[in-house]
Amino acid sequence: MRLQVVFKVERVPLLYRNAFMSFLKEVLQATPSGERRFHALFFYGHRKNKAPKPFCFAVRFAHDRERFAQEQEWLYLTSPLFLYFSVFEAGLLVDFYNGLLQETVYPFCKGEFVLPRPVRILPLREKKILKDEVRFRTLAPVLIEDDSQKPLLPDEDPQAFLRELNYYADAMLLGVRGKGLAQELGFEPLKIRKEVVKHAIREGERESRVYTFTCFSGEFLLRGDPQDLYDIQVLGLGRRRAQGFGMLEVVGSG
Repeated sequence: MRLQVVFKVERVPLLYRNAFMSFLKEVLQATPSGERRFHALFFYGHRKNKAPKPFCFAVRFAHDRERFAQEQEWLYLTSPLFLYFSVFEAGLLVDFYNGLLQETVYPFCKGEFVLPRPVRILPLREKKILKDEVRFRTLAPVLIEDDSQKPLLPDEDPQAFLRELNYYADAMLLGVRGKGLAQELGFEPLKIRKEVVKHAIREGERESRVYTFTCFSGEFLLRGDPQDLYDIQVLGLGRRRAQGFGMLEVVGSG
C-alpha cells in the first residue's frame, strides 16, 4: 500500500530527506489517531523506539544541475516533486492520508524550506509477485553497510554485499511481520550506479551531524520467496528505510 503525493515547489534543501522526515512526523501528528500511532512508532515509553519501521518513503524530482553547481545548499526544481510513501499496515496509510488533508499542516516550514499543500494525492497499487525472481528499480538509493559501517556495493565485494543484504532484509521482516526471510535472497545487478548521499543524523541528545553515505541506485534482479519479495516491495531494502532510503518498485509484472 502506497501513496504518491505531488507538490509544486521552487527549491528543496540539499538535506531534503531530513526535511521530509520532519514533514511525515508532522502529518502523522495532525489527527488524534495519527498522533497515537506516531508515539507508538517512534517511542517506547520515554525512550526512542528503535524497532524496524513498517514504512519507507522516497522523494523524487528533477533539478537544475548547473544552478546547483553554483548554490550547493539548494536544489532548484525543474519538475513537480513526488513524495512516495509505502506502508505495511493499512491503518498507518489511513492516518497518513488523513493528516495530509489537515489545513493546520500547511505551509510546512523547516528552516527556510516551505512546503505548500499538495496538488494531488494518488493511491498506488503494489504489483503482485508470484515468481521467485523480480526485477526491481530503486525509487530511493539503497544503503548497505557492514558492522563497521563500511559501505558495500554489489560490484565491489559481491559476497560481503549479499551477506549484509540478507542480514538487513531478515531483520527488517522479523521486526515488522514477526517472521524473517523464508529463504536466502539472491541479487543480480542489471543497471546499477553508485550514488553518494549527504544526510544528517542525530545521535542521542547531540546536535545533528552531516554524513556522506555511499549507496547504489538503478535496476537489479532479486531472487527469493515470493512473499518475501512482495513484502520487500512494500517495506524497501537496506539501512535507513524510514529516512528516505531503500524504497523500490517492480519493473514490469511481478
